[in-house]
Amino acid sequence: MESKIPEASIKCEARRAFLALCSPKTRLLHDPVSDPYVVCGHPNPSGLGDADCFSQTGSWGQSSVLFPKLETYRTADKCGRAPYGGAEYGIPQTPEADAMCRKIAALHKGHGAVICPSGLSAIATTLDAFSPKAVLIPDNVYGPMLRFLNRRRIKQIRYSAGASADEFRSVLLKALSEYSKREDLIVYIEAPGSGTFEIPDIDGMIAIAQNAKLRTVMDNTWASHVRFQPLEYGIDIVVQATTKYEGGYGDTPSGIVIAKHPQDLQIIADELRATGNGAVAPTTCSRLYHRIDSTEERLNQHADTAQRLIEWFLKQPFVTNVLSPTLETSPYHERFQHYFGKGNGLFSVVFRPDLSAEHVEAFVDALNLFWVAESWGGHLSLVLPVHAKREVTSLPDGYILRFHAGLEDYQDLLRDLNQAAGCL
Repeated sequence: MESKIPEASIKCEARRAFLALCSPKTRLLHDPVSDPYVVCGHPNPSGLGDADCFSQTGSWGQSSVLFPKLETYRTADKCGRAPYGGAEYGIPQTPEADAMCRKIAALHKGHGAVICPSGLSAIATTLDAFSPKAVLIPDNVYGPMLRFLNRRRIKQIRYSAGASADEFRSVLLKALSEYSKREDLIVYIEAPGSGTFEIPDIDGMIAIAQNAKLRTVMDNTWASHVRFQPLEYGIDIVVQATTKYEGGYGDTPSGIVIAKHPQDLQIIADELRATGNGAVAPTTCSRLYHRIDSTEERLNQHADTAQRLIEWFLKQPFVTNVLSPTLETSPYHERFQHYFGKGNGLFSVVFRPDLSAEHVEAFVDALNLFWVAESWGGHLSLVLPVHAKREVTSLPDGYILRFHAGLEDYQDLLRDLNQAAGCL
């Protein structure tokens, strides 16, 4: 099946011609999806390791968990766990999910974990479990979380994206004047934050929250367990989208919640059981279980390629800034070194304010290896506009594009950027 839209067919031919000159590694990643209409827009290239064979064994997602005797079932139903591992009912948590949760909890040095169908689901499950009246959030928080908070009518109390301890304390003291009970308020951290990658004073915030006896939750998706382990710094609960670096190829839609304290884990696990939101395919859990061992190797390659692309953008006359805490010029570089040490595949590019949106978007449309797509952390390079809505933190002037550096040969990616730059 070929694309029926003329412009799409022309683009597919241009992409195929470009790929013909790329390295075998880059072709392996892109060839099967040179025409997104053929594969319904889903990248699923062959030759990406042995994870598939691990996915062909296990429970296969059976909803019925079998018990030899009624008493065995009653015991399992009471505690929500089967004697073989997993839940007493296959929808909440399979044995494969159980194994994955134990593995990632150990990597984070947490008491335990639960797995959810997405990163957003992990956030939603955590907040639903504790039912706060208000959440302190950074101004650069993950966009879909805001929709969730609005849907649940949970008040958003925003603090500066790169807040100092004093700035955060000021916001918290005002919040505490309205919400005095511990269960009414949660402190939520995301660092580096979405789109623009500011980093707050995490140490200072944790100390202030602990002093106020407030529960802390951190979205650690950017860093993964490789770059940062929030529980070791005093965070109570970690949420991550394991669709990203742990899975590595975008085919593990899931999210994880890791708890430091047994009582918090129990509350979250009870929420998961009550809502049925733990229904993650055993094949997904198996992929995660095995691929997580190579997270650091892949993450390092993403980071190295991103730095090469950042260097290219910094030399271009149409760019006013590159947003990445890995750069020494970033106001958050010192915090970046303290907490994370090395980057990932993400960075954002700020284009000259005098460049029209039409010119910047023509540049995007001319790219052959950078696909326009949401999410990140997978094998393919991606690009997407940053249209954040901030209430406290101002955005730079100019069109902002977020890039994710994939696992392609970096020389092919640079060649692609060079040819598309002719549109600017």
